[in-house]
Formats: sequence, structure tokens, C-alpha cells
Amino acid sequence: MAALRRRLVLALAAAVVLPGCAGLGPGRTLRVEAAELQRLAAREFPRRQRVLELVDLDVSALRLQLRPERQRVAASVDLSARERVFDVRADGRLDFDAALRWAAADQTLRLADVRVERLELDTRGERAPLPAERLAGLAAERALEGLVVWRLAPERAERLRRAGLVPERVEIEADALLVHFTDAPK
Repeated sequence: MAALRRRLVLALAAAVVLPGCAGLGPGRTLRVEAAELQRLAAREFPRRQRVLELVDLDVSALRLQLRPERQRVAASVDLSARERVFDVRADGRLDFDAALRWAAADQTLRLADVRVERLELDTRGERAPLPAERLAGLAAERALEGLVVWRLAPERAERLRRAGLVPERVEIEADALLVHFTDAPK
């Protein structure tokens, strides 16, 4: 009887937990469409961050693409950098990819294992020297590591908690991100 009651509670929770998204479907999976992920990730930009106390980065215009074959996301951003020692400025574009990790403490999906694929910087109409681009690429990887790309609304997180569910893994499909849930440890 208790098991039946628990299943009923979980089924009801799944039906009402995440309105506005696809909700929890069979197997307790939340589907976040690519367009929704792009819209929510864009809220984190523009972004300004000092990296290694040497470079101030301004990052804007995030564009995401899902890469299911690698279980990663690809992204490109517009970038402005200012090296603080000699006050050298550069603008450009950064293309990178990253895995996604669930941060249980604040119910967010964050970039992880960020890898710069391409970085082009322009300083006063000229291409930046290769060492400057490498330094900027390392700074960008560090600045983007852990960046929030999606946040579970607090009321939805509370409903999941009451239902006894926790995220188990994140899966990337061609058109959506899937967050699979499992029973919370007791």
C-alpha cells in the first residue's frame, strides 16, 4: 500500500512539477528544448570578469549548439579583452565547447571542461599575436568554467525535493537537453 501511494505521489508530482517545459515524462526525465536553453543561457550575458588578475574579459552574445554525438554543447561568444599591465585591448570572437554538469547546491546546469576551439582577436585593425590569443584563450576557458546555462526554478526544485527526486544525469540530444531524475538517497 505504501509503495502504491508513493507511485501515485510521484506520478502526480511528475504531472505538475515543470509546467512550461515538457515536464517529467516516462522514466522521470525533464526535457529542455534547445530554444529554451538558448533563451535561458543568454540571461547570463553580457558578462564581465577579471581572470588571473591580468585580463579583464567582457563576454556577450552567447550562441549555443547541442552536440549529441559528443555529449557536449558548442558555443560562440563575442569577446572584448583588456590586458591590464600594458593596457592592450582586443575584440574578437571565441568558439568553444563544454560538457554540462549538474550543481545540486543551487539546482543549476553549468559549463564544465570548457575547451577553446577557436579564438580570433583584433587589436587596432591587426590580428593579435599568437601568444596573446593563447593567453586570452586560457583566460576565457577559466572565465567560462562553471558558468550557469540553466537554472531550475526554486518552486520546481522544491516540488522535486518533496517528490524525493534528484538529478541523476544529463543527456544531450540534437534538439533538446534531457535531465534524468532518480530517487533521492534515504
